[in-house]
Amino acid sequence: MGSENWLNNNIRGGMNRAEIDDIKRIGSVKAAVSLYGERFLERKPGLQKTQVSFSEKLPSSAKELHLAKRDIGRLNESRKVAESEKAQAESELFNARKTVKDLTLQIEQSNSEAKAQKQEIEKLKKKERGENGLPLDVGEVDKHQYMEMMRELEFVKHELSRLKLDMASVKQAKLRAEKETEASVSRMRSYSCSVEALRKEIEDANEEQVLVELARIEAIKELEAIEAQRVAEATQFSDTIEKTRNRIKDFTKELDWEKKLETQLAITNADVDVLQNELKLVRAMESRVKQNENPGDTEVSEGREEQSETSMLLQSVTEEQEAAKKELMSIREEGYRFMSSMDAIRDEIKRVSKESAQLKSLEDKADLTVQSLNSKLLKAKSKMEAASAAEEKAKAIVSNLSITLQQLKTETDAAKKERELIREETACVQAAIQKTESQIDLAENRLEAAMQELEAVKASEATALESLKKLSEKTMRARAMASKRKSSITISKFEYEYLIGRAEEAKEVADKKVAAAEAWVEALKASEKEILIETEIAHNELKELQAKQETSRKDKSMEVERAAGTEHYDARQQSEINKDLQVEKALRRKSLKENGSSTPRRAKPRKPSSPGAWHVARSASITRRKRKAMRNMAKLFRRKRTDKDHLSACSNVLE
Repeated sequence: MGSENWLNNNIRGGMNRAEIDDIKRIGSVKAAVSLYGERFLERKPGLQKTQVSFSEKLPSSAKELHLAKRDIGRLNESRKVAESEKAQAESELFNARKTVKDLTLQIEQSNSEAKAQKQEIEKLKKKERGENGLPLDVGEVDKHQYMEMMRELEFVKHELSRLKLDMASVKQAKLRAEKETEASVSRMRSYSCSVEALRKEIEDANEEQVLVELARIEAIKELEAIEAQRVAEATQFSDTIEKTRNRIKDFTKELDWEKKLETQLAITNADVDVLQNELKLVRAMESRVKQNENPGDTEVSEGREEQSETSMLLQSVTEEQEAAKKELMSIREEGYRFMSSMDAIRDEIKRVSKESAQLKSLEDKADLTVQSLNSKLLKAKSKMEAASAAEEKAKAIVSNLSITLQQLKTETDAAKKERELIREETACVQAAIQKTESQIDLAENRLEAAMQELEAVKASEATALESLKKLSEKTMRARAMASKRKSSITISKFEYEYLIGRAEEAKEVADKKVAAAEAWVEALKASEKEILIETEIAHNELKELQAKQETSRKDKSMEVERAAGTEHYDARQQSEINKDLQVEKALRRKSLKENGSSTPRRAKPRKPSSPGAWHVARSASITRRKRKAMRNMAKLFRRKRTDKDHLSACSNVLE
């Protein structure tokens, strides 16, 4: 704005505001510099090449800036994809950790159940070695518990294999993320090279702008010189016109005086003619007088007086005539002199008129040159403003590119740190998996030993049951024989106390199992409510994700429509959209394969980075809990049935 005001103040003498406003919309830098005149370009021949190169470099630099913006957008999209894959890998790691924790808990539960079974087996052994009490028929219960333990072990092995598969997929995702980070680093390097090239071009443009500014200053100086020359010529022309006007006034005054003298000369000529006529009459009278000399004395005296008077008059007339002739001669000489001066004045007027016409033509030419120079200056000024605006845009783009490069560097450093953390976490997870595998192997060995002990106990229990059956048959026969004799049956005190205590214990156990079953039912209801809430949350999140995807697709389509400038760019943009759709379809297929329990309708709009995987994994864990709870409920009801069967068998034996 300061340069514009300075330029307007410098060219204010030869331009109008309307002309300035009309000329501000014109031209290119090349044309503006070429309009300053051949003299300046002859003095500085290097300017022509630099100006042409500057005008040719501006569109190429704009194209490169546009391409750099587009590449930065692609880099940001690839970075977002890498972040989404990283989030997916983190979610998978979290799920893997969670499954490891669940497996460790299940292993601990299996160990605790194995310990409890060992304690029960030891109690049974102690009871068998004790007094002559009736042993419990717990073979079927132990067999059922053994089957449950084997099922749980199979489930744990299945979970462990699934965890290994998840770890393999996590490793693949991590490798993919590493490859993408390397690709982004290479892109960042190429973008940094392009940014350096753009900086060099901007520096060249700045140098060319300085040259254009120097050319503008030189043109302004030439304009000032032309204005000063025009003002000097105008003042000189006005002075000459004033001088000629004064001379014309003097000549008109002299002409008026000459006209007066001519009138006076005509009057004197008329008087001279009258006097000459009178003189002729007098001479005729004298001749007559001479012819008639003696008519009388009176007449002679009168004739003499008249003759003297006429002679006096003649002398005076002749004197006046001579004076008039002299004056007439002088007037004629002065008239001739005035005529020659009038001719000279006419010649001078013609010359002045020619000079005035030439000066007017020169003034018109000077005005035209001034107007053309003003228009050229304003064109150059508009081009300078456009170049400065383009330079500012280029500087802003370069600053944005440098900021994005710094962000990419920081993000790459953060990605490297996260990659190292992921490696450490995967190493920890692998160590934990190996530890759990070793614990599972130890638990399997313990279970095998416990199973062997259980088989031995079952064999001893089978022998004990056979002996008990024999004893019970003997006692039944003896009691039947005794009942035939007597109406009452006698049993031992130990049998009576054992039956009463066992009935109370069975009743307490049944009450506890009923309470536990009710608690499990409540827990199942709560878990079902939680599952319903989580499914609603998942549905809402899926709807939000669908809405976001639709908005993002609309935004992408709008951006594509806005950015559709050339066919090449449209083709590249379409190929990028197709690639994004293929990547999205591949990710959806992968999510469908990984989350087989979820329906395809729910898993279809889920992105890899969406939190839907958390809810799916959580729902799978809830289903596992529900299955475990159902198994525990089945165990409880089966134990109740076995206790009832045992009580009925004991009552039958007692009867």
